[in-house]
Amino acid sequence: MDIPYTVTARPDTGLYNAKVGIWLFLASEVMLFGGLFSSYIFLRVGADYHWPVHELDVRLGFVNTLVLIFSSVTVLLAWANLKLRNIGKFKLYMLLTVLCAMTFMVIKSFEYRAKFSHYAVKLTDGTFLTGHLPHGYEIKFGEATQLSFTVQSETAAIDADPDGYVLPFIQGDTPKFKTESGNEIILDKSTFKDLRSASLEAAKAAGKNSGSFKLVAASPLTFQAKPSQILGYTATTMTFRDGTVAQGKLLDDKMTLEVDGVDTRSVPDAEKSIAWGTQYLGDGWKKAFITNRDHAKKEFEEKYPTRDPQKSATHQKEAFYLKIKSSTPPSGEEHGDGHKAEAKAEGHGDDHSAHGHHPEVVLDKKDIAFYSNYTPKLNTYYAIYFTLTGLHGLHVVAGALVLTYFLLFDGKMLRNDPERLANRVEVGGLFWHFVDLVWIFLFPLLYLL
Repeated sequence: MDIPYTVTARPDTGLYNAKVGIWLFLASEVMLFGGLFSSYIFLRVGADYHWPVHELDVRLGFVNTLVLIFSSVTVLLAWANLKLRNIGKFKLYMLLTVLCAMTFMVIKSFEYRAKFSHYAVKLTDGTFLTGHLPHGYEIKFGEATQLSFTVQSETAAIDADPDGYVLPFIQGDTPKFKTESGNEIILDKSTFKDLRSASLEAAKAAGKNSGSFKLVAASPLTFQAKPSQILGYTATTMTFRDGTVAQGKLLDDKMTLEVDGVDTRSVPDAEKSIAWGTQYLGDGWKKAFITNRDHAKKEFEEKYPTRDPQKSATHQKEAFYLKIKSSTPPSGEEHGDGHKAEAKAEGHGDDHSAHGHHPEVVLDKKDIAFYSNYTPKLNTYYAIYFTLTGLHGLHVVAGALVLTYFLLFDGKMLRNDPERLANRVEVGGLFWHFVDLVWIFLFPLLYLL
């Protein structure tokens, strides 16, 4: 059965069916992204913290903008050459469009990867230290000789499962354990199943829905786990996500951070930030911060004598967010532009120069209020950044798949009904132009403003 108006225009609308459909679909897309853009504006205006400005790499965003603009041209040329029956050029331009989509996503993946590997640590006084965790961040707990398990007879949020939540974090070989009855066992799925059944039977006989039992290690255990892999810990206990409690001693919960920035915008007195303590960055970087702050203030007053510096987000960042570009503080030599000389990274002879790029500090847990990589967990800005760019990225992938189908799998229609294929390509091109247009709004909104 032939479907009418797939090639010729409808008499009532002057458009063929697919074109009517794509315009209706794009109208719904406008409402979707319009709502998200409005949400961004309201969240920024009502933010109760210093909204990130100029946090993203403008160069990557600009390159991606050029890539998508170029792809808009190539998809149009592909459609035009198909209408003219220049099949070779049609395939060439369609291939270039798909390659542009792939390039866009590859660049975006590099940007996302950088966000996932970059961390912000909030100290208890409001200071944010930004940088990388060269060795990761894990809690070390040792001298553990006893494990306490709680098992449930019914489905529960927390139910002992040592094979999935406890054993993977033991350093070295898993030792043997002694049960409360004195039997020696090797803890695995099979032996735990028997222990679980026995505990539940005893609990049932006592009229309870849950049972508990303990195991004593033949030799002291040492655990190493990320904070997200456990429920919590104290100086003498570590509680795993399945509710298992290990009795022992906390060995280390300090965080080693390779610092590339110090943000004191939320500190009442920036010069008294914890970051400038002798145990962390020290007096040298404090002096560098003061020099940078005073220079930024002077420059702002000269350029904008009538403006209030407190209301300029860009100035606040330039004055109170110190970017660290070497492993040692500036030497103090003046240059003609008024900036301090920037010290070269030292590869040795400095306690903070493990990698020779940024100073390393070892943060005490008592000084850490919160930490996260640059993901939605960090703040509202990155939550909506990943929402907007992630949703746009899905549209890029979907559009590229459709255009790839036209290029590789519509050969029969290309031979038998090229005009209908041209209409399909036109509809796909309209969607692709919309995807490009959304990015034209996203780029200045997220990268420039």
